[in-house]
Amino acid sequence: MQLADSYLDSQKRDAHQARPEQVEAQEKKRAAENLYADADLSASANQPVKPQDGNSCPSSVPYLKLVNRALENFYDPSRLTATQVQEIKSKYNCSIKSDADAVKYADEALKTLQDDYTDVITKPETVEILRSENGEISGIGIELKDNSPKKGPAAPTDKAADKAADRAVDKAVEPNQIVINKVVENSPALAGGLKAGDRIVKVDNEPIDTETATDTAKLIRGEVGTKVKLTVERQGKEEVVEMTRALIDFPAVKSEMRDGYLHLSVQTFGQSDTSDEVKAAIQGHPDAKGYILDLRNNPGGFVMEALKTGSLFMTKGEMLRTRTRAADPDAVDFETTNYTLNDKGIQLSSKYDSDPQGKPFEGALMQRHPDLVDKPVVILVNENSASASELLTGAMKDNKEAYVIGNQTYGKGIGQITFRNGLPDGSWLKVTNFQYFTPNGTWPGDAHNRKYGIAPDLKVTLPKDVQMNSPEDIQLKAALDYLKSKETK
Repeated sequence: MQLADSYLDSQKRDAHQARPEQVEAQEKKRAAENLYADADLSASANQPVKPQDGNSCPSSVPYLKLVNRALENFYDPSRLTATQVQEIKSKYNCSIKSDADAVKYADEALKTLQDDYTDVITKPETVEILRSENGEISGIGIELKDNSPKKGPAAPTDKAADKAADRAVDKAVEPNQIVINKVVENSPALAGGLKAGDRIVKVDNEPIDTETATDTAKLIRGEVGTKVKLTVERQGKEEVVEMTRALIDFPAVKSEMRDGYLHLSVQTFGQSDTSDEVKAAIQGHPDAKGYILDLRNNPGGFVMEALKTGSLFMTKGEMLRTRTRAADPDAVDFETTNYTLNDKGIQLSSKYDSDPQGKPFEGALMQRHPDLVDKPVVILVNENSASASELLTGAMKDNKEAYVIGNQTYGKGIGQITFRNGLPDGSWLKVTNFQYFTPNGTWPGDAHNRKYGIAPDLKVTLPKDVQMNSPEDIQLKAALDYLKSKETK
């Protein structure tokens, strides 16, 4: 799944002051504590760097800025040796002739980290992200995921031919497992009959040869009004569907009363007003006897929107812990930041792991919503509840503010920082720069080969042939049964 980046309010970013010893690392400090940055990658000059170490080609400044920033912020520096880092920095020098080349090859170089979430976001993709943050998406209205078994990180290698041969062998043995995870309502995909679970076989009659759901999504995207043809496999049979890409309204929250209980289906935290929509829905149904916070298939989004949503249901308590690279990129040191809810807001405190006895830094107090809910709450999750929805589930479960029903969550356990300014062609840089933990210290995993997730209080598995929110939705029924059991006799 392609998951949104983490976010904290611009007000908090502007107000925050780093500790004196970290003044020179202010931008890095912000990245560590805010889980989001509109950082600037621009340089005073954009001239090529002279060749070094006998390399006959000059280094590209835009390329080096991208790669250096990614390597300095990536949360796990143990992935690469110093020699491998240098190889990455110099590998593409002779191939870079333009700014577009710099962006292209930087994206290729970052794949060495074996992290699906660290990459360069192209200009067309940035337009789509900004649209989604405002509640609109363009395209055909599908969300993809990769059902392939995840392998552990491989040792970086420059043997591109060997890697390509290995992939060819793998594909010959087993077809790709890029499948549709969700079909958006009122979308061309829904009108065309596409369904969750359909495997993508071809795009515009060309067999897909991609390694990730993100890469496949890039093939499907295009301008509004243009056509795209998908070949999908369903129950062993192939079907061809042609659709016209459109601009689709995508509300973050849907609400419905069910047997006197308010069912809040939160589809994403990737919109800047998600928590406000949840608040409005709660206030619009003051007579609700309890609440179902439905986070099934919610891929995540802005961390602050998830925490602010949680503040509607919680009075106080620790909500989140993050672990981020320390400001010194050459030091293998980490900083732990705690997010604690009190009656005034969400308070930050952080300290370096190397100085656990030191006085914690007390950070900015961020906005919270008023605690509106004093009735039972059920959270519904499944294997596609990830990132911000996952950490919200952990916060409310550990604080005993909700009863969790469904299946183990996705197990992302990592988050990203986005650098949105300073790239020559308007692209962005996204880097996995932190791990997140629940208040009890549970780490959901790394979204790759170690996916643990958050365990529900009651495991209920929805049959594959049953649609969510249908009369046969046994997870939703279990939630209603639990709430009814809590009614005062």
